[in-house]
Amino acid sequence: MDTSSSTQGGSGNLSLSTPELAANEDGEPDDDEDDDDDDTDNDDRNEKKEGSLTDLLVDLDGGTNSRSHRNRRFTRTTFECRSNGVDGVPTNKKAVRKSSGSLKAKIGTYADVLRSVMYQMMDTSSGDIDEMDEEIFEDETDANEDELIEDHDLGLTAGILPRGLIGKIGNDGGIRLNWRQMSQLLMNEPHRLQEGTSKGRLTQSNLRQWDDEFVLKCQFQALIPAFDPRPGRSNVNQTQDVELPANLTEFPATPNPLVMNNDIKLRLFLRGPNLPGIENKTIELCKDEQSLFKCIQTLTNNIEWQQKGDKNRRIFDPTYTILYEDASTAPSVDTSNIPTEESKVPEVVNQTLDVLNLLAKIATTLPESELPSNIFVSEKLTQKLIQELSDPLVVSSRSMPEWCERLIYAYPCLFTMDTRNMYMQATAFGVSRSIVWLQSRRDAALEKTRGASSNATVGSATVRREDAYEYRVGRLKHERMKVTRSEDALLEQAIRVFRFHSFNKAVLEIEYNGEEGTGLGPTLEFYALVSAEMQRKALAIWWCDDLDETQLKLEEKELDLGEGKKPPGYYVRRAGGLFPAPLPPNTEQRRRASELFHVLGIFLAKVLQDGRLVDIPLSQPFLKLAIHPKVNNHTSLNDLDGVLNLDDFEEVHPVKGRFLKELSSLAARKRTIECDENMDNIAKRRRIDELTLNFNGTRCKIEDLALNFTVNPPSTVFQYKEMELLEGGSDMDVTMDNVELYVEKCTDYYLNSGIIEQVRAFREGFDKVFPLHSLRSFTSQEVQCLISGEQCPEWTREDLINYTEPKLGYTRESPGFLRFVDVMVELTAPERKSFLQFATGCSSLPPGGLANLHPRLTIVRKVESGDGSYPSVNTCVHYLKLPEYSSSEILRERLLTAINEKGFHLN
Repeated sequence: MDTSSSTQGGSGNLSLSTPELAANEDGEPDDDEDDDDDDTDNDDRNEKKEGSLTDLLVDLDGGTNSRSHRNRRFTRTTFECRSNGVDGVPTNKKAVRKSSGSLKAKIGTYADVLRSVMYQMMDTSSGDIDEMDEEIFEDETDANEDELIEDHDLGLTAGILPRGLIGKIGNDGGIRLNWRQMSQLLMNEPHRLQEGTSKGRLTQSNLRQWDDEFVLKCQFQALIPAFDPRPGRSNVNQTQDVELPANLTEFPATPNPLVMNNDIKLRLFLRGPNLPGIENKTIELCKDEQSLFKCIQTLTNNIEWQQKGDKNRRIFDPTYTILYEDASTAPSVDTSNIPTEESKVPEVVNQTLDVLNLLAKIATTLPESELPSNIFVSEKLTQKLIQELSDPLVVSSRSMPEWCERLIYAYPCLFTMDTRNMYMQATAFGVSRSIVWLQSRRDAALEKTRGASSNATVGSATVRREDAYEYRVGRLKHERMKVTRSEDALLEQAIRVFRFHSFNKAVLEIEYNGEEGTGLGPTLEFYALVSAEMQRKALAIWWCDDLDETQLKLEEKELDLGEGKKPPGYYVRRAGGLFPAPLPPNTEQRRRASELFHVLGIFLAKVLQDGRLVDIPLSQPFLKLAIHPKVNNHTSLNDLDGVLNLDDFEEVHPVKGRFLKELSSLAARKRTIECDENMDNIAKRRRIDELTLNFNGTRCKIEDLALNFTVNPPSTVFQYKEMELLEGGSDMDVTMDNVELYVEKCTDYYLNSGIIEQVRAFREGFDKVFPLHSLRSFTSQEVQCLISGEQCPEWTREDLINYTEPKLGYTRESPGFLRFVDVMVELTAPERKSFLQFATGCSSLPPGGLANLHPRLTIVRKVESGDGSYPSVNTCVHYLKLPEYSSSEILRERLLTAINEKGFHLN
């Protein structure tokens, strides 16, 4: 691939090979006419070369070429050489002259000087250090620094040496380099010594000879080598222990790849195919999330090939050129010859899609429509999308056609929820996860084929077994962290764990100190405990009302969300779900709430990425915020104006929502009177004064409510006393003249300004794991289902018989198994959630119920056990070890007792 430089005046190719630098000032190659010069002339020239090099080494600030300036710099920062060389190689200039009389013999090139620096680093036993004589600078060359770059071989390397050594000079003037830094200098990679130094000759110095055999491979930190079952093969352990840092300051400062850098220095273009008889096309490389293969694919699809089949056959044959130019100037490369995919779509198609999307939204907002949920699903588009997702190269290189993303996000009604979830699994979690997802899909297909052809020959079975590992790129790494089972320290441990692991694409596993259990079970329990901890009322991050009768009724009983039974009011329980509590700005409580919402974003993103389920009943308005384009795009989030309305607020707080809607209706009636041209001002004023509120059958004037422009905290867990909606709002009464302003300010505080920082922190935390905008294709109800599964698990007797697997002592006709089915059918809703938490590690079922629980719930007979023993489980594989009890009553009592037991121990 060529690399070109483009400016406003045109563009030219830069060879990737290192140029021959033996040239004179005029740019013409030097001949050998000077070979007849005497030794004195040679020594003079060599002294000039050495002096120029030393000037470059000393002049670290890139100063002038004046002799006085360099001499002054020399007195402050001296280039020192050890008096004793290595293996008899002198490193002092005078010693060089005495030893051979020819400076070129010992320090003829810059590489020798660098080697001498390396020698003095190696020799730590030498005594005093001799400074180089100032007479080095007496015989200066007349050439400037740029001409030196042309005059001397390897001059590019030494030319950038001063800049590479900035910050590497000690107080005594000595150069402080470690072996890695020295190797980077010798390997012509000084740009790695100092980040951000990539201008001028430094950029040119990085050029090296093109190597046709060189292959650049991408490393996936979350992948380890694939498992090889063949005898004698060694395999890397998939689970690796990771120590959690003790202090927050030890967290790695990993940059967010989604945050766009506005300080762009270069503008990049891709041009191809550079073949005779075919017109070149050029596209701009402006999207950081796109792979280079995706750009080449876009370029290839827009090239007018001589033959139709060349587009697919010759994508890797041409040479593609990357052009670059200064981003601060106007673009000089024309890219208008590449039309967008959307511009190729006929307008009638776009109009049809818009109508279908509008009808789908109407169907969801009007329950009386009674339309089937899949009435707008296109089977042909679904099959086409699944076909694209089945292409390993397209998925792993992030080169899905543009129509896939456009239709999925703009017209989600065209696809089922399962298809949209499949698209998210394949594209949202990074390349490592995409590769593993492709491999799991292939394994599932092979397993299905193996089951369908159970009578196949041994030879074909051998081929299939080889396929299972022959086409694997790698396995997904599991990183295991140890935490302490402590209710008091749980939240702080969770904050440290999820902040530390936020950017990591490996699977997070949890192990409790002092317990033998490892794997999926303790991990799921940790997620469940963190989910419960995030719902504590004392955190003061969720809307709660001490006077709300509905909430008080929901909180009147003890509740166990995984941490044991808690007293009434310990958790926030709202009929409409959890919604961020509006908090006054610039307060410590709001800052703490923002930190917790940041962790909540990481937590929920990890839940989706690792395929976990947690029982956290988020409200539909909050999820509506999360999937709204104004919130989940990459632009700065300054306000939430227009995202939610009073209908959403009524779902959060029915009483306050209805009250504000009644005030809004009152203001609308007032405006109607003011716009009536048939009444004079006196009549209008009289009619306005007669307006009354009708709230829950009670009529009153707005002045009778004695409202002012303040809001009071709805619960004692909030630390503020009142919040002024306007400056001086506590002294401003609400009247018919300013009722619209009161409704506007209340709505803004509850749904915008009071929660903006929490929502912004939630988005930032979520984006650290994977982009929040990947959820745009789902409705708020579907997102809740992805996070929590079925909130109220239900099953029938037929479901239990068909979707569970009795083994090892039990069959579907065994009396012990049938007694278990009878007990399971009679469990209450809370008991079912507790059983699922006990058996699977999660209190919810995935969408679709028991039929979609994988692996299936397996019931085996616990040997040598009777009525006095208790059931035990292996949550990692959904394995229930059930003794054969003599009656259903004993089975129920022993099962409920085991459900309430906490901890993971071997049994």
